Amino acid sequence: MGRSTIYNENDGRLHSSSDGKKVVVNVNSLLANDSYKYYGKEQGISVNSFLDEKQSFFHVNVLTSSDREAPYVLEGLVSSKHALMQGDIEEHFHSTDTHGYTEAVFAGLHFMDVSFAPRIKNVHHQTLYAYESKTTSKYSGSPLAPKRQINKKLILENWDDILRLIASMKLKRCSASQMLKMLTSSERDNTLYQAFKEFGRLLKTHFILNYVDDEALRQNIQKQLNRVELGQKLADKVLFGRNGKLQVGLQDEIQLVMASNTLLRNMIILWNYLFLSDYCLSLDSHDERMNVIESISTGSVIAWAHINFMGIYEFNPVVRSQFGSTLKQMRDVSI
Repeated sequence: MGRSTIYNENDGRLHSSSDGKKVVVNVNSLLANDSYKYYGKEQGISVNSFLDEKQSFFHVNVLTSSDREAPYVLEGLVSSKHALMQGDIEEHFHSTDTHGYTEAVFAGLHFMDVSFAPRIKNVHHQTLYAYESKTTSKYSGSPLAPKRQINKKLILENWDDILRLIASMKLKRCSASQMLKMLTSSERDNTLYQAFKEFGRLLKTHFILNYVDDEALRQNIQKQLNRVELGQKLADKVLFGRNGKLQVGLQDEIQLVMASNTLLRNMIILWNYLFLSDYCLSLDSHDERMNVIESISTGSVIAWAHINFMGIYEFNPVVRSQFGSTLKQMRDVSI
């Protein structure tokens, strides 16, 4: 739809995001864990959803509540990269909150041609790393001075193994999330994972320096995270039956439920696009149309106040469209 391009902040750049939410499981499940903070006296899981700039969901992960979101960020983008990078997209940014951030994810996404741009809590407390030791002494008086030097020898000695690991992930010979969890749960001195993190620290330092210096980058990250968090609220509205609690416990069944939830969210978002496009085409005044488009571009197409979730669902192909414009007119509308 032509209307969706108004949310593209930069031509040739894609900015996606992901966020996790807690869901109560009302039956016995190997995936469900106890967490009084999130589920009270019940058990539940975490669901990680991925959203692009057009505000459509393109992937969903199901994980236990004790798992960190970070390894699943890498897995979600490995699975979806081929579908996202279409047309004239030259650069891909991905944002998460602190739960989706680790130094290893910085390294992993770099090899996927994705620039990781997380919103890190207390970013001013993060350790910055220098490529050479003389840099730490040269800028020792700066508030953004690097505190440590990167271990270049460790990275170079393990470089071939790092490339093999990434190739296995990209070719889907192994699960990205499971591989990262295996490396983190092994001995503390696992040299491959240490080298992987060491390379990620260099990328993290570069990002933080840009993050502090670039106000537009900070605003874009916050805006994209606001969108995916709003989308998670829509997920709660879609899952309105039985107080929003899952009634299935097997992993495949839970994945199917959450994938169906994602499909319904995208259907609502698509309907919103159709309605807004049809409304713009119904306006005769060019100035009035531009004012409406400007209002749409500063808001979000993720809205559901007009949706009656408790209503009647009809799937009848012979019913006449409620829109006055055709799909071709909506697709070709000038913005």
